[in-house]
Order: sequence, then C-alpha cells, then structure tokens
Amino acid sequence: MTILDGAIYLCAATAALATLLMLFQRNPVKAAMLMLTALLATAGIYLALSAQLLAALQVILYAGAIMTLFIIALTVTPQAWRDRPAPGRVARILGLAAAAVLLTELLKVSTALKTAAALPGFSETGTLGIARELFGRFAFQFELMSLVILASIVGAVALASKRRSAQ
Repeated sequence: MTILDGAIYLCAATAALATLLMLFQRNPVKAAMLMLTALLATAGIYLALSAQLLAALQVILYAGAIMTLFIIALTVTPQAWRDRPAPGRVARILGLAAAAVLLTELLKVSTALKTAAALPGFSETGTLGIARELFGRFAFQFELMSLVILASIVGAVALASKRRSAQ
C-alpha cells in the first residue's frame, strides 16, 4: 500500500465516520459541522485521485457556500437564540488570531500562485486554464469577497436580532 492509497483510505474513513455521526446527532450545529467534515474529506479523496478541479469545486461550492447557508439558517432559528452562550473575551481573541492567521496564509498562497508556472506538456485549455484563472490571478480577490459576504451576513443577523429583542 502506498502513501496515496493510505490517504484515500484515511479520507474515506473520515467521511464515513463523520456521516454516521451526523445522522445520529441531535444538535443541528454539530450535525452541520460533521457534514462539513465529510465534505472536506471527500475533497481530500478527490485530491488524492488527482482531480484537483473537483476538489476545489467541492470546497468552494459545498464546504464553502452551501455550509455557510446551512449555518446561517441554523443561527436564525429561535432555538439557536435560546441555547446561545455569551461569547467570552478569550473566544474573541482566539477568533481574531485565527482570522489573522488565515489572512496571512491567503497572502502567502496568492503570492506563490502569481509566480507559479504551468507544467510543460499541459495546454492552457480545459481544466488547467480554468484553474489558473480561478486560483491564479484572482484567488486573493475571491477569498476577500467571501469574507465581505460573510461579514454582511453577520451584520444582517445582528440587525435581525436587535429587531427581535425590541419586539
């Protein structure tokens, strides 16, 4: 068994376990996080099978957009407001530190992608051309736009909660 086979089996086991745990989870937020784990493990399988475009689309569309929609929908349910603990100072500091680390990594990756060249033997058409356009020049802008959209969603939820508490 090679390292690649081991990676495929590990990702498959993670996806299967997360899916089984998700099915028997009573807390909807935990179930959504387990679904996210299964989706990311599936993207890992795609990467191990050299399907980079499918892995990227899996992360962007399902793990990114769809899961964000699920989490936002879960946070605006009445049960989520009753069960929500007040965020502590440590949680806020850790959140800001995680955001700073993610921004630093995005900057590093975007500068590395600007200098990346295509491998010889591949043409600029097909999936390589699409991947270079998506993740080459516009990777940082794409991720920055996702942060702007996420901030607007958080603002909308905050405004809705103020209206709900005023009534």
